[in-house]
Amino acid sequence: TGNYLRQFMRVNLFDDIWRTTEIGFNALMLLAKSISSNYASLLTLISLVVVSCYVSTIVRLTKRYETALFLFIALGYYTFFFNGARQGIAAAICFLAIPWLLERKPKQYFLLIGLAFTFHHTALIAAPLYFLALPRVGWRQIASVLGGSVLMTLFLATFVSLATAFISDKYATYADAAEGGGYVMVAFLTAQGAILYFFRGKAKDPYGYYPRLLNIYLIGLIPLIAAIVSSVNPSGIIRLHMYFSGTAILLWPMIFIGISKVKERSFIAFIFLLFTLLFFYMTTSTFSKLVPYSINLGLV
Repeated sequence: TGNYLRQFMRVNLFDDIWRTTEIGFNALMLLAKSISSNYASLLTLISLVVVSCYVSTIVRLTKRYETALFLFIALGYYTFFFNGARQGIAAAICFLAIPWLLERKPKQYFLLIGLAFTFHHTALIAAPLYFLALPRVGWRQIASVLGGSVLMTLFLATFVSLATAFISDKYATYADAAEGGGYVMVAFLTAQGAILYFFRGKAKDPYGYYPRLLNIYLIGLIPLIAAIVSSVNPSGIIRLHMYFSGTAILLWPMIFIGISKVKERSFIAFIFLLFTLLFFYMTTSTFSKLVPYSINLGLV
């Protein structure tokens, strides 16, 4: 956050929009500066953009929106942009584009991905999803995830070199070896993917959205598994999951609506609640030491 605030203080003129290639965020900083020179204006605008993108999509695509809003916070998508504002905004805009992907409207979808690209260049990874999010999911898709993970692990250096050459030099660090990190995150996301796949038959899905959303989620596991196997910098490749795993926010409500037996639904909801709250605690207290809330015991 300190880095963003220092950038904010240096933005004063319209020409400052072009000071970096991520002109969307520069424009947002200039807009915030026109409202107030206090950094709170920037943080407020960032929050408005991210929360609006997620909430409007949630309300549009799911009837059980209270579950989706809970997941938006518990799975770390709300707190992520506290620490990674530019990528958080890009991921939020890509999430906003999901309805256009599901409704097969390419112009609107790719325009939004292009907008997200102006905030963080990693948003480009969401462009192929329009073609890869198939209307079916089965053993072939699982085999594709495993095969893709193997290929990306073997040719990780090549993928990183392409990203470095065509996007930015800073992506060269994505292939740097690092000790530890990311194992719990990848384990949770992989387990969640397996559960979402297992419960696919129970989901209430009148429009056929569940398979496409699940395919997006499963594709997102490929770079995660490759990163863990390759023991690379966890703050790089693993953060890409934001563009894929957000579909879980929409998938879980379909499952709960589709489970008609009250006892079964209550039991699954209880286990679900325990694990998501544990994940939220670990996300905010352990992963990157992001703890936005604390109790001041000195005042008690």
